[in-house]
Amino acid sequence: GGGGDDGELGRGVMCSRFTDEGFIARYGEAEFENSYGRWGINTIWNWGPASGILPCPVYLRHCVLAAQKQADFVRDSFLDETYLADCKTTIREYLELRPDIMTTLPPDDLIGRYSG
Repeated sequence: GGGGDDGELGRGVMCSRFTDEGFIARYGEAEFENSYGRWGINTIWNWGPASGILPCPVYLRHCVLAAQKQADFVRDSFLDETYLADCKTTIREYLELRPDIMTTLPPDDLIGRYSG
């Protein structure tokens, strides 16, 4: 099985949904504009199923590697119960279409941060 099957407790991070309004309330309109608006991005979280937005390959690989270090049921839950913005395609299905995501290393300056 995957990592974590030995019964040892560890630390983890859980990412959860937020809102554009929450981001602005916490960090301010100027930070939203600096981080996103100036690049023509007018939302962080409000992408609809028809948007065509896809996950950043480097970050998706990082998330999959992290999930693989957990118990098998955790890894499988991530792969089979997490969907792309289209609300139809699971992460596992997407990786079957894009196996290069898991074999492509992050840029040198992100290796330490995005290696699972």
